[in-house]
Amino acid sequence: MVGRFSLFVVATLLCGFLTLPLSAEDYAGQADLDKAVDLKLDAEGMDDLAQVAELCESALDKGLHEEDQVFAKQLLTSVRYQRAEAMGKGIFEEAQQRKDWKDLRGKAVAEVNKGLKYDDSVGMLHFLKARLLLLPDGDRDEAKKSINKAIELLKGTGEPLSKALVVSLVFAEGPDAQIDVLTKAIEAHPNNADAYRLRGLMYLEQEKFQEALADLKVVTEQLAPGDLTSLQAYARAFARLGEFDEAIKAVDQIIQANPNSPIGYLLRAQFKTMAGNLNAAIEDLDQVLVLAPRSVPALLMRASLYVERQDYKSALQDVERALAADTGNMQALLMRATLYAQEGKFAEAIRDLEALQIRNSDNATIALQLATLYQADKRPRKAVEVYDQVLKIEPDNIIALRGKGDALLSYGKHAEAVETYLAALKIQDDEEGGILNNLAWVLATSTKDNVRDGEKALQYAVKACEATDYSQAHILSTLAAAHAEKGEFEEARKWSKKAVEVAGGDEAAAEIRDHLKMELDAYDANEAWREIQNTKEGGKTDTIAGPASKVAEQLKDADKEKSDDQKKKDDKPEMMEPAPDMDPVS
Repeated sequence: MVGRFSLFVVATLLCGFLTLPLSAEDYAGQADLDKAVDLKLDAEGMDDLAQVAELCESALDKGLHEEDQVFAKQLLTSVRYQRAEAMGKGIFEEAQQRKDWKDLRGKAVAEVNKGLKYDDSVGMLHFLKARLLLLPDGDRDEAKKSINKAIELLKGTGEPLSKALVVSLVFAEGPDAQIDVLTKAIEAHPNNADAYRLRGLMYLEQEKFQEALADLKVVTEQLAPGDLTSLQAYARAFARLGEFDEAIKAVDQIIQANPNSPIGYLLRAQFKTMAGNLNAAIEDLDQVLVLAPRSVPALLMRASLYVERQDYKSALQDVERALAADTGNMQALLMRATLYAQEGKFAEAIRDLEALQIRNSDNATIALQLATLYQADKRPRKAVEVYDQVLKIEPDNIIALRGKGDALLSYGKHAEAVETYLAALKIQDDEEGGILNNLAWVLATSTKDNVRDGEKALQYAVKACEATDYSQAHILSTLAAAHAEKGEFEEARKWSKKAVEVAGGDEAAAEIRDHLKMELDAYDANEAWREIQNTKEGGKTDTIAGPASKVAEQLKDADKEKSDDQKKKDDKPEMMEPAPDMDPVS
């Protein structure tokens, strides 16, 4: 027994000796570590924490027992994280107010790197570094490395891992990958309101409305009941499903929580409008404008509702108020131009659109509306100029090609109109029949022999009728004109009578009905129909139309009159210019 006990004591002592430092140098950092611990207990500010970190670094550099090294690194990284987090908070929460936030970000990242230098296994340091580097003018590549490392180190930590996954969302490619990341974040921490909210918003964007409602319900009813963003999205999801009552209930919560904020009233007005309750929507917009009298969205929305009610005067007043608040607002200028055009004030409408086009020269929508107004104002040549501008940028713009063709027709440019219509049909089939009809009409009725082509006119006219199920009077009229041009007057009369019948007998159709009867009279006399227009720029439109023989005589007389006018002009003596040093003869 003694021998065995002696051996045990020796072994114990030996183990003790083996765990002791081999020299005094191994303990050289202990004093600095002790100072760091004492200072940490009494630390009152960032400077104290910086000193703690420096003492820990000094202790580690001088040498510590293995267990003390672990403790020193933990203390060091903890302090570095604490300092960096405090700096980061000043950035994340006050970035818009701080001009020096980029410098502060640099200091925070440096603080994190100092911590990682001694221990790169701290997931929260990598997480904080990623967040800092993802701010504007940061380093996305380095941020991606940091967040991936953070996720790796934070596995099993619950909430920290969940937050890191949410931050990594910016690197997920495609909606499916993003949804997968958020699902993992929710699995890691089921109380992560941000993850539920973001996934709900993504489902809403993907039009997966039931899934969106499920996620947003968790946020609005459990995790963050007063969250404005989630309540708005929750309401929008209901609205997209057509459940406007539920959408309005969700918005009511926003209004109850923030009765003096215009946001809820504006949103509720949108849903009431979608539900068809215009009067109630206007009442909400009235309240918005009590709280925010210069709210341009509210003014323009109310103006559009006044237009729905045909209260154009009130609509224009709201648009003018919107422009007083935001003089260059595109939507307001477009709306005012539309209202002016509604009243026949084309010059005023054109002025607004010309101002918009100067600032948005590449905007085809504005240019096309401007060209339409030029045409309405009987300025077809100016309209063609604008259509050509659009076609330089968008050669395949069907609307521009159709508009240009129609404008060319209005001042007798038949060949050019045909060329334009054909270009449009090469790009896209005319499912509505408008281009086909106009093309067929000019090919059948042009006063220019080199333009008319009865066979082609008939082909296009049939297609136009098929596109409209033979239900529109003016297109049936074109079919009749095509048959007449081919000399098929029996067919011409058949379809011309049908056109008169389809036009109807009410007073509103009297003008077109009378015109169609004139065409029928021509076919009864076995004559084709001819037509040409000449719109003076900014003036009246002269139209010569009727049976071929009559139009030929009218054109002959017009040419003779034009020739006589030119002769008078040529015979009129020109007044000589006065010599440079002479006064004009009075």
